[in-house]
Amino acid sequence: MKNNRNVFLSYFTRMSSREKHALEQQSLKDPFLSDALDGFSENASVFRSMKKLDKRYYRGRIRLWKISSVLIVSLTVLFIYRSTKDQTTIQATPKPNVSTIQVDRIPTEKLQSLIVLPKEKVLLANKIQREFKAKDKGMIFRANENPSYPTEEIVHLPLHSMEKVDRNPTKSRSNFAMETYVNDLKVLDYRYYRKKARQEKTDLLTGTPAAQENQGAGANQKDNLDISYMNFLSNTLSDFNLGEYKAALIGFDQILSSYPDDVNALFYSALCLYNLKQFNLCEQRLKVMNLVKFDNFDEEQHWYLLLCYKAQGKIQDFSDLKQEIIRANGFYASKAASINL
Repeated sequence: MKNNRNVFLSYFTRMSSREKHALEQQSLKDPFLSDALDGFSENASVFRSMKKLDKRYYRGRIRLWKISSVLIVSLTVLFIYRSTKDQTTIQATPKPNVSTIQVDRIPTEKLQSLIVLPKEKVLLANKIQREFKAKDKGMIFRANENPSYPTEEIVHLPLHSMEKVDRNPTKSRSNFAMETYVNDLKVLDYRYYRKKARQEKTDLLTGTPAAQENQGAGANQKDNLDISYMNFLSNTLSDFNLGEYKAALIGFDQILSSYPDDVNALFYSALCLYNLKQFNLCEQRLKVMNLVKFDNFDEEQHWYLLLCYKAQGKIQDFSDLKQEIIRANGFYASKAASINL
């Protein structure tokens, strides 16, 4: 028989005569049980104390169980609420889209009065071209033998042929688009990613090239012809190469009026603004590039943003971005390490 207090309590409260006799017989063989029975018989107040302890312990255990249950339920409800709230917040937060991308533009009358930076400070096209080619030497190219265009757009570039390549970068990029070169400048080839424009006449990239913007101002509107994106971009980049930054900026802004997320127009218009000493607008457009889909220009974006911070004397922004470029250890890391405010 198991020797515990329940047995003793039962002996003095609930056991029948037969059960008591059996326990007494058992105590004859078990000295400990015999002494315990004698002790409890001589001091009945022990039972009252044990009952009080039982009630207190039981009540405390019930209270603890209730508190634990309430705590567990509360934490569960809180967890579900926070999870639902976070999920709602994620769903409610609008993702950047074309309609939310906006850039400030310079009115034409003000644009005419802007002065270009001194030659030694200008971001020259031939220097940018050399940087692109030097950067591409560290990349791996794989020829795209059978390009599949989602558009039937016919592109005529009589002065500059373009090679179609599928770039396989040495570092991983999540949204790396097809590239090509136009007028020796790297551009994203949007013919892979845009649908063909409708045949009817629209305002989409309609009009004379940017280089001829002022020459044909008096011409009848019906004489303007629709021009393909790549042709328009080629003419506008030609203006940029010739140092006609105002005309080029007008052309890039016209592209942005149709395609606000156009990486080519955002990047090269930012360089135009830099050369026209509009550093705050240059900074804005370079930062807008963080919202667009493709990240081909991410290294160039950071480098020219660093130069923009330097031109504006933004010490903290310059220092932070400089260290970020150096840590990335990309093409512009050594250049960043060598410049200071």
